[in-house]
Amino acid sequence: MNRLIAVEEWVGETRAAIVENGKVVELHFERWSEMETRAHTGEVYAGRITRVDTSLNAAFVDLGRGEPGFLPFGKAGRPKGVHEGAAIAVRVSREAFAEKGPTLAFANIENLPEAPALIEADANLAERLLRRYPEADVQWADEAGIDIDGAIEAARDSAMPLKGGGSLHIEPTRALTAIDIDSGGRAVNAGRKLALDVNTLAMPEIARQIRLRGIGGNIVIDTLHMRAQPDRKAVEGALKKALKFDPARVDLTSISRFGLIEMVRQRAGRSVMEHLLGDDGQPTAETLALTALRRLQIEGTANRAARLTLRIAPRIHDWLSASKIGWQEAMSDRLGPRFELAMKEGAPPDFIEVTS
Repeated sequence: MNRLIAVEEWVGETRAAIVENGKVVELHFERWSEMETRAHTGEVYAGRITRVDTSLNAAFVDLGRGEPGFLPFGKAGRPKGVHEGAAIAVRVSREAFAEKGPTLAFANIENLPEAPALIEADANLAERLLRRYPEADVQWADEAGIDIDGAIEAARDSAMPLKGGGSLHIEPTRALTAIDIDSGGRAVNAGRKLALDVNTLAMPEIARQIRLRGIGGNIVIDTLHMRAQPDRKAVEGALKKALKFDPARVDLTSISRFGLIEMVRQRAGRSVMEHLLGDDGQPTAETLALTALRRLQIEGTANRAARLTLRIAPRIHDWLSASKIGWQEAMSDRLGPRFELAMKEGAPPDFIEVTS
């Protein structure tokens, strides 16, 4: 296995890709706006218990940022001294996603500060990924020839072609993610070999797409119909083999008589779409603003003498004008004080233009 961690550092955001044997299989993001508003995996907090729920055998803990954390007690039950209002040391074991707050575990820390407070911040994004994949090389994405923008666009596409014919269609819903294998116009009644070949070819790409998009929870794969039991076993084996390098825990069923494979994949945090898109399925103002800052930084690096104007849609302008992430100072450090913002009234919500 040839594994690489490809990193990009931009004003406002760090992005990274895990690349295995030349293919991007994971995408990760670290936004400046969330540094002090969101609890990250591995961080240690002095938290304050806001509620103990005996039916869940757990407590909810105020960390001083983001949603209250969920602290399960486990088989041993509620520890002594754990009650509403108590201050305790906790470590974030899983970040918040969707409507769920972070999952916590107890931490052994003496002399707690006044709660709630951050006690121990985690490492930066590249260091966290290197801890997960210690054998990987770390490189700048541009030097390694890794197109993170292209990988993000691929992760947003609901349809993707399969090598050798056929395609995948991935549709997330609130309850589950549906993945449909399509024969790509080739005759479905062309015989046993067609269904076996397309289904077998689809399994490595399904495993990659699940990791690439950060999909967790319930997943249902609708395969091309196969009658022969050996064919079904071969396809199931191809999927299990493809999932071998996935760090998340995955449970899956055999192919049902309806041609369905059901999977449950452990959620480690937000999916790519939850990072980038709002509830309406469109890029958030922050996502568009960070895209605009990247465009400005790229143009300013390429054209070091020009004075630049970043002309943007009102929604993006409002976000950048109100932002407290310190992007103006950071951009000035990189480019010098030779840029300005300009709002384009009536422009489409994703309008971005850099002129000199």
